[in-house]
Amino acid sequence: MYNGDEENNNTGPTPLDDVWNKESQIMIGIDIGSTQSGVAVAFLQKGVKQTIHRVTQWPGQALEHQSKIPTLVWYDKHGKAMLFGAEAITQQARDNAEDNGWTLAKRFKLHLHPSEMRAKHSIKVEALPNGLTLSRIYADFMKYLLKHTVPFFKDRIVDGPTIWEAYKDTATFVIGHPNGYSLREQDFLRKAAIDGGLVGAADAKSRVRFVTEAEASVHFCIAHSNISSRLRIGSNFAVCDAGGSTIDSTIYTVTATNPLLKLAEKRDSACVQAGGLYIDDAVERYLEDVLTRSGMNAEDIKEYVQEGVDDFERIPKRLFADGSEDLKLKLGERSFTDPDINVRRGVMTIQNPTPKRFFDYCVRAVIKSLDDQINGENISHILLVGGLGDSMYLRDQLRAYFHPAIQLVTVNDSTSKAVAEGAVMWNTMTSVFTRAPNWSYGIQGYVRFDSYSSDHRERTTFTTPDGYEKITGVWCEIVKKGVPLNVNAVCRQSFFRTYSTPHPNLESIEIALYSYSGNDQPKWLRSKGGSLLKGFDNVCLITADLRSLAGALEAKIGPRGTYWGLLFWVCVRFGGTEISAYLEWEEDGETRFGPISIIPQGVRWA
Repeated sequence: MYNGDEENNNTGPTPLDDVWNKESQIMIGIDIGSTQSGVAVAFLQKGVKQTIHRVTQWPGQALEHQSKIPTLVWYDKHGKAMLFGAEAITQQARDNAEDNGWTLAKRFKLHLHPSEMRAKHSIKVEALPNGLTLSRIYADFMKYLLKHTVPFFKDRIVDGPTIWEAYKDTATFVIGHPNGYSLREQDFLRKAAIDGGLVGAADAKSRVRFVTEAEASVHFCIAHSNISSRLRIGSNFAVCDAGGSTIDSTIYTVTATNPLLKLAEKRDSACVQAGGLYIDDAVERYLEDVLTRSGMNAEDIKEYVQEGVDDFERIPKRLFADGSEDLKLKLGERSFTDPDINVRRGVMTIQNPTPKRFFDYCVRAVIKSLDDQINGENISHILLVGGLGDSMYLRDQLRAYFHPAIQLVTVNDSTSKAVAEGAVMWNTMTSVFTRAPNWSYGIQGYVRFDSYSSDHRERTTFTTPDGYEKITGVWCEIVKKGVPLNVNAVCRQSFFRTYSTPHPNLESIEIALYSYSGNDQPKWLRSKGGSLLKGFDNVCLITADLRSLAGALEAKIGPRGTYWGLLFWVCVRFGGTEISAYLEWEEDGETRFGPISIIPQGVRWA
């Protein structure tokens, strides 16, 4: 079995084989995880081979070359951000927080997870500091990331200060996010990037791009292992990004190997809530229970539990393996000894099989998610990345379950964030040309009212200018969940608008785009009472100015006389990492095109 562990211990720059042939520009990849975050940068110089650097200079970082930092922010009583990242976990930070009434923003990414994901996995979120919005915290954290990325860039790139000043206003930011995010969450992150000072509002659409964590990870894996040399046309493999909060799994098939490796998603990707933070929570609950039963006072319990969880996250979480005898956690000073709870010289020994139970929920969820994805597919390899992917115990369990039919490839480095680096790679050498949507997408349509149909009765009717009685609430599917689409594939939905005058107001129309999470093909979008049925969600509004279509109006005869009809198509691309759309219509025998604006619905954060 092969893996990329050995070559990934180097946290230096990553060279890519291809020369950059486009205009020179700065590229910055950002991964804001639930527990850890990271940034990667590259100056893509025309005519020069590409090199990616992981940002490794963060205030308070214990390890000099560690490229990931805790996703934490301390706020004072007035809502001012005081400390971030590694500085936020020091004892001095905790003392200052206690003395001055600071509040810690932690795991705030969970608030951004779609409501469907939170409900499905019964996610419990940490309360945000009083008076602070989720958008403010994200903006503050992005501002902090950029603040320390800039000096790193200037130090590591030849003529860095000059290059930064010359290209900073056109720098592209690529933000990784879980498979379960869609247009709504992307819009939230783009606005946070604006508020954090990364980009201006005028050019944010072009300068802030998005990639799923799984897709960023597959590019990282291709660059950091020899997996590409084993792939042939028709080969299938899985990528599992086991992160802090989510487990993202995607199945890819190889459609071409020369001159470029081209990949296609086999089906809609999976995103389950079972990341490493749930293992930390299990350890925390265990320590609280043991120390409480020992009769210790609440203040000491709080301090020892915090120290124990911090120590677990540093090393034991990664190194604990299936064959390990016991788990040892440092809780306090050497003077702390209590034989009744197996604490000697400040170190608690937790005997097996108890430590395995800390991991059980997450391990079972990872295996089930992969098993469901792989079901019915001939898979040769599983590529494992992400913070939880460092866990020797998880690796052992995956090998035991899938071996020998499927090989596990580990390409992680415990000091790095694969998504940040992979995000830059994705934007420079995209290998995925076909993607399978995680939802079905469509619009609300209407049909002629049929008084004999039980489905039609009790629904509100209305009469359109063509003279016919209609009902609305019909589901008109444009894209089917899980059916792969080429990145350039255009999905068209026809619209026929009717008017009572030859000179209607065509200045603006609004069409709501909906998503559906089920695997079936329902007939109705709304109940007879008019409410959205289960599984449907309003994703965005598509708005357009139709005045340029005035020449396409046609006079027609209906039951009540003359009316005017306008036929056009809303054309949507779903195969990219973001939705895009345009208008299409026929006029004087020619096909014409027009712009469309997409207005995402606001994030409903917990």
